[in-house]
This record gives sequence, structure tokens and C-alpha cells, in this order.
Amino acid sequence: MRIGQVVKVIPEKKIGFIHSEDLHEDVFFHFSKVTKVGTLDLQEGDEVEYEIDELAKLQKQRLQATSVRRSVRPLAMRLQPSDAPELKAHHHPKARRRRPTWRDKEDPKQEDV
Repeated sequence: MRIGQVVKVIPEKKIGFIHSEDLHEDVFFHFSKVTKVGTLDLQEGDEVEYEIDELAKLQKQRLQATSVRRSVRPLAMRLQPSDAPELKAHHHPKARRRRPTWRDKEDPKQEDV
């Protein structure tokens, strides 16, 4: 299941939209697809777990959620490189400086000619 945040709820039409960091556009959902939560309990800013309708995605239609529920996972945030410098990847300083040794070898077939 994907995790996102409810960005808009329209209770009159019983629809809403979810924003996810890994998708370019917001995901549409209808209140009938909400499970384990009363439809009036979802508000803007709530963290939710949802599944995307793969058929609609393959047909290049708008993204639509097939099931939505309030997230039971603890709130999480993305780490920035400045938050944990020890987790940033460090490459060896000579990693790309040396040429491969096999390139320096001459072809034995050319020496015979």
C-alpha cells in the first residue's frame, strides 16, 4: 500500500484527493472506497494508506484509489543529507581516476603482423 496525505475533501460530492510524494499528480478517491474509518473522519492533512486502480493507470486515465484507510503507521519524514551526514554515501577518492588495467595491454594478434 502507498502512503499519502489527504489534500482536499469535498463532503457534498463525497470525494477527495490524496497527495503522494512518489506520484506526479493527486489520486482521486470516493468515500465508498474508505475502509475502517467513518467517511466524515477523514480531514485534510490526514495520513492515509491507499491502493491505486491499476487498470485505470494502464489506460492512462486519472489516478484513482481502490481502497483508502487511515494510516496506522507512525508519522515518518524523509531524511535530508544534512540530517544524518553519516548516512551519506562517500566514494573512494580514486574511484574513477585510474584506468582499467586491461586497457593498457596490447593485443597479441597485432604484434605478429
